This record gives sequence, C-alpha cells and structure tokens, in this order.
Amino acid sequence: MNEQMKHWSITFPGEFGQDVVETWTEDQIIKSYYTYWSTKMLENNHKAEISRERCIEDWCTVHWAWAVEERK
Repeated sequence: MNEQMKHWSITFPGEFGQDVVETWTEDQIIKSYYTYWSTKMLENNHKAEISRERCIEDWCTVHWAWAVEERK
C-alpha cells in the first residue's frame, strides 16, 4: 500500500500586503519544525507525547494550516 503524503497550506501577509500562501508536505514540516518542537516538549516534561503525528498537529495549529488536495 502506497500511502500518499498529506499537504498543508498556510497564509501570511507578504512584504507588500499581499496574501502569501505556502503549501508544505509533512516531511517538510518535520524537517523544519521537529527539532525545535521536540526540544520544547522535553523541556516541559512531555517526552511521552513526542511523535511525528503530534509534531505535525502542533505545527498546523500554530500556523492555522489547512489540509489541501494532493498535487499531481
């Protein structure tokens, strides 16, 4: 079974007031956020809660991300 990776989009204001939308794969989220996130989790005694899925969930919450259709 070949499970496709989910994609998540976020929006933020650009340099000239435009809406910028970025779409991230779960691997990109992990690469950019996991070290920071897991360090904070350890500092706050939440070692048992560290997982790939929880990291992605937290990133999505922090960035107000929404799931997007798979790109082809």
